[in-house]
Amino acid sequence: MNMKKNIFLLSLVVSSCTATGDNKPPNDLIPPDQMSEVMTDIILMKNIKREASYIQDKEDLLVAEYLYEKHGIDSAQLASSQSYYAKNPKKYVPIFKKIQLELDRLNDSINESMRIKEE
Repeated sequence: MNMKKNIFLLSLVVSSCTATGDNKPPNDLIPPDQMSEVMTDIILMKNIKREASYIQDKEDLLVAEYLYEKHGIDSAQLASSQSYYAKNPKKYVPIFKKIQLELDRLNDSINESMRIKEE
């Protein structure tokens, strides 16, 4: 599954980073629970854009502004939070584990819906 591959690659990148003890969190750091929700949405949006070629106006629907508004963040806050977590892999790994659980839950839900539809 592509989403699992994305998570694996992201966690590989994160785990290859070295933690720096003097890396202070930004004042507007996105908390871990919210960060996992944001990252899940980013992964889903990227997969929809790539896979759903039949949606003609998908670029109008899946824009960063939607993500920022939904989560009450801005691009600078997201960038600084991603940078902070990337420099602190021990704090980023639990975020990716939560993302994986959510993607697995969504996948199971879709598979169950498809199974019921086929019956």
